[in-house]
Amino acid sequence: MSPRATMSPAPATEHRDTGEPGPGRAPASLPPRWRHNMLRPTLAAALAALALPAAAQDCAEGQRAFAHAAGTTCIPADPQRIVTLHDQNALLPLMELGVTPVASFGHVQSDGTRIFRRMDGYDTSEVDWIGSYRGPFDAEAVAAMEPDLIVAAPWPPEAPEMMGGIAPVVVIDMFQQPLEAALMQFADLVGRTDRAEELRARFEARAAETRAALGDRLPQTTVSILTYDAAGGRFYPADPTQAMGMVLRTLDPLRPAPERDLGSEREYRAMETVGAHEADAMLHLVYDADDGGASDSHAAFTAHPLVQAMAVTRAGQVYPLDGIAMVGSAWGKAENGLDQVAAILLREDLDRDLVAE
Repeated sequence: MSPRATMSPAPATEHRDTGEPGPGRAPASLPPRWRHNMLRPTLAAALAALALPAAAQDCAEGQRAFAHAAGTTCIPADPQRIVTLHDQNALLPLMELGVTPVASFGHVQSDGTRIFRRMDGYDTSEVDWIGSYRGPFDAEAVAAMEPDLIVAAPWPPEAPEMMGGIAPVVVIDMFQQPLEAALMQFADLVGRTDRAEELRARFEARAAETRAALGDRLPQTTVSILTYDAAGGRFYPADPTQAMGMVLRTLDPLRPAPERDLGSEREYRAMETVGAHEADAMLHLVYDADDGGASDSHAAFTAHPLVQAMAVTRAGQVYPLDGIAMVGSAWGKAENGLDQVAAILLREDLDRDLVAE
């Protein structure tokens, strides 16, 4: 693909207004016609599917059939004017591949500032901001950009019907399949598979280094990973989706029994059950950490009486993880999460005998 502009560094400016209480999620219910595409494939199956040709479909000259979450669509063989309907889950993975869309939906901060989230280090000056990812989705604004391809995340689910008359619409789902598979789909979409393979190899090499450094300590360390919802008086364990899912799959740490065999849907749990998540190290994903790492949600979580009563808390081994730094569909986000987890698990002063397995 010949992108309109290549990736280039931009001044580092961290936007801490996340636009959501935690990592971006797919809507709870999706159109029934999508259900057969969303059955939580294994990573091997998902990646193998990418190697298969799309279902037979007659496409015009200069187009090719592309299988995605909402069906199979004829797309340009070399798209030149891409519009993305989501920033961190569509614009970001394309920018990471060196492809700059002509326009994207983004986010409006509490002070009214329009931004593209998670784009630190990327030059988005040539990407037109055409609306909020929360909606309403202005089809006329999209049409005005004269796109030859529209890329959507699972939200909004009506994107193919709403935008299909403007340009081909492709839906790439990063929630109901491993993020690795979704990122390879993005690469296939824009003809950047070679670049994606480089990024994947870098992540896997970093993971291998971490596993080697941990050695026998990894299977001997019980690790709890969860997020506290103070407003709801509840928490949820990290599931196998998105960047944290990549980290969990590559390290495969021993987790407390209630955190094993989780599905892709977030499972909220009452704080009265947090004691069952006792571990040698508890990693608390927070989404409000400031530049110095301070987090009100982490302070509230560790001050909770039921958390205070846990051995892992008394040992001082409840650690915050900057969730914002690993939110978004990108190899770099997963690598950031891996580095954060590795820094904790490699601590020489970590007591790995708090929990007997």
